Amino acid sequence: AERDGDHYVLHGEKQFISGAGASDLYLCMVRTGGPGPKGVSAVIVEGDTPGLSFGANERKMGWNAQPTRAVRFDNCRVPVANRLGAEGEGFRIAMSGLDGGRINIAACSLGGAQSALDKALAYMGDRRAFG
Repeated sequence: AERDGDHYVLHGEKQFISGAGASDLYLCMVRTGGPGPKGVSAVIVEGDTPGLSFGANERKMGWNAQPTRAVRFDNCRVPVANRLGAEGEGFRIAMSGLDGGRINIAACSLGGAQSALDKALAYMGDRRAFG
């Protein structure tokens, strides 16, 4: 992200984003400073912002509850007022969000695994091999 007055101008692409193209708001981690985590800031990009576009819907095996696509930024202008926290706090914000997200993914994965086991056991009870 490059600062241009009261806006950041975003360029780039991120692959495999859950909810891409279906959400009204996107919380994006953008590089506003030097290398490393202290150079990352968090900005909110509204879904109808000019320059924001999306790739084709990914074809996935399982976990199809929401679309997954690439998010593309091409001269996407985002007001500085849409930044969360100060410049350079984006990585900390992202990591705190992942704390709860990891529990969610673990619960979903456990449910999926239980369902797969239940289906495998039911199939084993019905299957007949070699006559």
